[in-house]
Amino acid sequence: MPTVALITSQYALTSPVDADREITIIGDELARRGVTCLAIDWLDASADYAACDLVVIKSPWDYASRHDEFLDWLARVEAVTRVMNPPEVIRWNMDKRYLGELTARGVRACPTTYCHAPDEVRRALASTSGRVVIKPNVSAASADTGLFEPDDPGAVALAEHILASGKMVMIQPAIESVAQVGERALIYFGDTFVHAIGKGPLLALGGGLRGDEYEESIVPAQAPADERELARQALATVERIFTDRGLAQVYPLLYARVDIARDAQDRPVLMELELFEPSYFLDLAPGAEKLFVDCVVARLTT
Repeated sequence: MPTVALITSQYALTSPVDADREITIIGDELARRGVTCLAIDWLDASADYAACDLVVIKSPWDYASRHDEFLDWLARVEAVTRVMNPPEVIRWNMDKRYLGELTARGVRACPTTYCHAPDEVRRALASTSGRVVIKPNVSAASADTGLFEPDDPGAVALAEHILASGKMVMIQPAIESVAQVGERALIYFGDTFVHAIGKGPLLALGGGLRGDEYEESIVPAQAPADERELARQALATVERIFTDRGLAQVYPLLYARVDIARDAQDRPVLMELELFEPSYFLDLAPGAEKLFVDCVVARLTT
């Protein structure tokens, strides 16, 4: 009987608000296929990954504050077994500078300025007329992310906090539709579009979260044709990036989530490309777990 490990975190296993409930759904479906499923906290030093036929990165949502430690863990695991999504893709996707690389290759992504020092932050804010979003280049669950007027001292304060943590500051224009209606997320398993969800507005002006806590409003949604096309283009561009690096074997990916908003001209804009540890929102797409497990089982036989 093959064994699949779903990599998670203590936070995702125990959080009363944001627990990863999909692990149980996926585990039950794997069991029906005759596959042993282990949910493993990546910080569990006793885990035996060499005994696993496949390791699936699912919800290690505390990785951002232990970035280097997580990269060391990933290197140890890939040395003894197969990891999905491929570690090469995970390392690339963990750093949100990938948005700049996608933009350079013609993908319409949210314009982003990357700053390495407080003076760069101040110059970028001084040249901006509208509201901005400040975030680190490595983060999860909207940690250290804030919406500001460009002259709000809180914007510089958050940027300095990010820089002090050893990360780079990203400054993005605040897209009005995100604050009004939120974004859509398109979920793919393998090369197949599965479903879409709508994510309500999350950030409050001034640097906090709406309601002062992390609680997104998630609903089923229909993905318009132009958003499906942007998602296809973004994923195809990632494939070309890795093919150009001599790593064509990383495709097809096991999973992907493409987060998209609408700009002032009502065009779709890529906000994030989640190829590492996204939720799949399986509870909003009954039967989708079967499609996911189809892809997992296929990896066990190829």
